[in-house]
Amino acid sequence: MKALVIGGSGLVGGHLVRALAAAGWETAATQRTPPRASPATHRAIALDLLDPASVQALPGQVAGVSHVFFLARTLQKGYRIERESNVRVLEAVLDVLQDLPSLRHVQLVHGLKWYGSTAGPFPVPARESDPVPGAAHFYYDQHALVRERAQGRPWHWSTLRPHCVSGVATHSPSNVMLGMAVYAQLMKEQGLPLAFPGSQAAFDARLTYTSADLLARAMLWAAADPAARDEDFNVANGDVFSWSQVWPAVAAAFGMEAAPPRPQALRDTMPPLAVLWSRVVQRDALVPNALPALVDWNFMDATLALAWEQTMSLEKLRRHGFGETVDTPAMILEIIQAYRRLRILPAP
Repeated sequence: MKALVIGGSGLVGGHLVRALAAAGWETAATQRTPPRASPATHRAIALDLLDPASVQALPGQVAGVSHVFFLARTLQKGYRIERESNVRVLEAVLDVLQDLPSLRHVQLVHGLKWYGSTAGPFPVPARESDPVPGAAHFYYDQHALVRERAQGRPWHWSTLRPHCVSGVATHSPSNVMLGMAVYAQLMKEQGLPLAFPGSQAAFDARLTYTSADLLARAMLWAAADPAARDEDFNVANGDVFSWSQVWPAVAAAFGMEAAPPRPQALRDTMPPLAVLWSRVVQRDALVPNALPALVDWNFMDATLALAWEQTMSLEKLRRHGFGETVDTPAMILEIIQAYRRLRILPAP
């Protein structure tokens, strides 16, 4: 079991690398800039997916790789995810790895956008057998590409579809839980109550979120279990919640009063508070992270704009053999505490 994680420094990649280490896999994980030192859990290698020479050198650095986990995304300013470039980088990786004799499995992680979740209300709970919406998306192109390249070759594939992956990561600004926590701390510093920054409809919408730890374990299962070969799986915690249900507990975790929603464009209201955040970092001796390095407010706005139910069926996942669950409200509070232990957030 020799894993290659393409995009190993993000939220999902970091949790996956740790899960692979715990399971005894030999692991290499890529990042764009050369690492200062390889972490104990894996061998870090530099890979710029937009540089053909860098991609061409990849096979020589991962001899004997058996499983490829492709997690990379190319992002444009304003949290715009371009279709063509995201297909092109996967194509480049497959070009150089697909004929390796050792290769046994290629896995992609997509998400609820597969079902058109960001375009408006969609049939819920979403099922893997649902018709593909009419709009184009790089998920569909990547899926077709992997299936096509697997034809006539000995390796298999799988795709997983989580929603709002939640966990602890220090170099992944597209992170809804850290975004919410930093937002709450900044409201507290101003002496304000904790008002949900989206609409009332988004506050009340029924949601299924996915623990990054649970997702990582599901990824290992899907990559290694024959029952998961050449299949797509929704992956979520297993419960349904709304922000309105958990908001009082979130406010209490910060010693604040919960307030009704106050819709705002965080991309406009939060950046001016960067100086305030710097004062918090200095006052509480936190790890010195600038506000833009912690949170992508465009990502937060896009996430909170979804003012309709976002739930998925896990029946297929359960039927094929993966049955783990996570309590989402407890997960949210534990993530806040974990960031405090890491000195990313101040103590309450």
